[in-house]
Amino acid sequence: MEEFSTLKPLDASLMEETTTTTTRQSHHPASMIHVPFDVVVEILCRLPVKFLLQFCCVCKSWNSLISNDPNFVKKHLRASAAKGKHLITITWSPRKELAAMSYSLDTDPLHSIFTTKVTQLNLPPMNTKKLKELPSLQIPSGEHGKTIYAFGYDPSVDNYKVVAVFCYDYHSDVRKTQVQVHTLGTEFWKRINGFPSISSYSNSSSYSGHQSIHGRYQHGIFVGGTVNWLSFHNLNGLYAIVSLHLGKESYEEISHPDHGNFEKLNLGVMRDCLCIFSYSHPFYDVWLMTEYGNKESWVKLIHLPYFGGGYLFTKILYIYEDDNDVLLVFREKDKLKSVVYDCKNDTIKSSKIEDLSLVESNVYVESLI
Repeated sequence: MEEFSTLKPLDASLMEETTTTTTRQSHHPASMIHVPFDVVVEILCRLPVKFLLQFCCVCKSWNSLISNDPNFVKKHLRASAAKGKHLITITWSPRKELAAMSYSLDTDPLHSIFTTKVTQLNLPPMNTKKLKELPSLQIPSGEHGKTIYAFGYDPSVDNYKVVAVFCYDYHSDVRKTQVQVHTLGTEFWKRINGFPSISSYSNSSSYSGHQSIHGRYQHGIFVGGTVNWLSFHNLNGLYAIVSLHLGKESYEEISHPDHGNFEKLNLGVMRDCLCIFSYSHPFYDVWLMTEYGNKESWVKLIHLPYFGGGYLFTKILYIYEDDNDVLLVFREKDKLKSVVYDCKNDTIKSSKIEDLSLVESNVYVESLI
């Protein structure tokens, strides 16, 4: 079926026809309007993913378009990005079940994020999702460690790749990493040698530059065809940003900004740029690399005060385009507090307080990817 049909509205003049004519016409099907398939594509690319997955059952042409057409996937992604971004927050506490909420980041005014356009997502999250099983990952036999993952787009082959980094245990004599890359659509993992000798990848570095492999591991940060990790060199005691180019499948070290003394560094992405969150009591700084790979392009985007509750529990989630309002979450006594902070006036515009729980929040754009 290459066309989508709808019923044609009845003309008002038909109401004036005789009963005999009406009776005669009732035995014939109503005339139909045929919508060109390219118009159908324009309509479908503007719909939520949940509906699109359901519409795969309408006909073969729709199923092929939604499930197998890479151009439609890209078109839908562009349309979703134009609508704006969302924040998904997953929380858990001993007294509550696992919960997922989605907040629109295009609320007006901005500080109404916690009271308007809030959507509770169904869990488990796989109800309307498609799954693809990856080939088995080859983990070093007899070694202890942890595998962390990353996912990104490689424009050189117009495809997506999964990166797996096996970090050897802290007590292992061999303190190195093993990196493997899987290209979607293939049936194997490819080993990428030459990874810099580093001790770990951590989401929370500890005091005075000492890092333990038992710290919390951080997934790779995808930016512009590369995957990046914040690493710590045992030999010289310095932090570095290690970058894997997905197209070239080679590594390099990216210079970090001159952030001075610090107690904590986090690597992230803001506005599609690589960024560093730096803490030095009593302030947080957010550094943005406006031109990837260019050390001179690091700029300090924002300067925030300490909010209390221990800086290890503070996470900056989103900085609005005006560089004034910041969305962040931190611990306050036995509660988790999410706030919209006004940097210009040094005030909290709005907040949401929950029982202390595990929380994971990320900004996303809905897509078929």
